[in-house]
This record gives sequence, C-alpha cells and structure tokens, in this order.
Amino acid sequence: MTAVVRVGLLDGALDRSFGHAVDAVSGSAPLDADARGHGSQIARCVLAQAPQARLAVAQVFDRSRETTVDAVLDGLYWLIGQGVHLINMSFGMATASPRLALACRDAAEAGVVLVASAPARGAPVYPAAFAHCIAVTGDARCAPGELSWLATAAADFGTHALIEPGHPERGGGASIATARMSGLIAALLALGVAPGDVRARLQRAAIHVGPERRHA
Repeated sequence: MTAVVRVGLLDGALDRSFGHAVDAVSGSAPLDADARGHGSQIARCVLAQAPQARLAVAQVFDRSRETTVDAVLDGLYWLIGQGVHLINMSFGMATASPRLALACRDAAEAGVVLVASAPARGAPVYPAAFAHCIAVTGDARCAPGELSWLATAAADFGTHALIEPGHPERGGGASIATARMSGLIAALLALGVAPGDVRARLQRAAIHVGPERRHA
C-alpha cells in the first residue's frame, strides 16, 4: 500500500481543471489560470510522474512571472504549515537571500524535501544552490521518467525538460525538469522512502552519470 504524498507548488496559478488534485490554495487567484500557464505546466509534469499526489498551491508569481522574496517566504512557510512532504520550486534567483536560506533549512528540518531548478552551467541560482535543496536541470539524454546524476557545481540531477516530449518547439527548460523530478521523488516518498534517503535513491536510479558532453 502506498502513502498519499502532498506536494507543495511554489509557483503561479493553476487552471481550474486541476481542482480535483488540489487540497489547499493560497494567493489571489490560485485556480484561475490559462491551461498553458507556468503553474499549470508544472502541476501537469508533477502529476504525470505521481498521479496520486495531492497538491497544495502557493501562488507567489503573477502572470508576468514576477514576485518578491517576501512573497516566496510567505508561500514557503504556508506550505510547511500545510504539512506537505515535498516543495517544488521551479524558479531561480541570482542573489542569495539569508532569509530564504533560513526558510529552506526550516523546511528541511520539518522533513520536507525541497526541489529547485538550476541552470546546466553558469553561476549558481537560489534556492537551488542552498545545501538543503535538490538542484535539478534539464538533460537531453533523459526520456520522461529517466534521470541523470550530474553532481556539477550547478546541479545535482537532471531529467527530461520538454513540456511535451517530442515537441521541442513547444518549449521546456530547467523548471519543467524540476517538476518532473518532483513527481519522481513524490513517487519514491509514496513507496515509503525516507526524505533523508531520497538523494541516494536518485543516485542509484540514474541512467546517466556525469554532465552532458556537448560539442561545438
């Protein structure tokens, strides 16, 4: 028997079609978005890998994908208070916030798995670069459901990054890969894997080890 896993989405609004999977919402219009909006895309990718997961939605981004550190902090602590098992953070900030670092530590100490998007290369982004977060990026080698153990300065793991597999023209990126990874992790948690064992389980499940080799 699998456990019911509650996944927190720290993102934008979701389309109303996700209402059947949502247990709790916070924000100005958390269930009033375009079906192709970022929040809806993230929820779709999570549920594709963990269809039985329940969602708690903290709407911290508006339609322009803008927010503040205060809004992110409020959403993060609200999700912790909702008793979620995992929080998906498909965004990155260039500057480290000590307050956000503390909030991530508080979440981890409460037993919450934190999954955040990171670039494949370049300078670190936050919250992904914080020690308590699993940093995820896209990896073109991975099919949906597969993952890579990158262990680079920028990212811990990678997975499939396209919004719709086989259709690169429809977009994708690290934020989509992060949502897919959150779904894979939620499936592990549902099987009884302890939060502290998630990284080791992902490492053992990796199809590819090491970063992609790209040639000019």
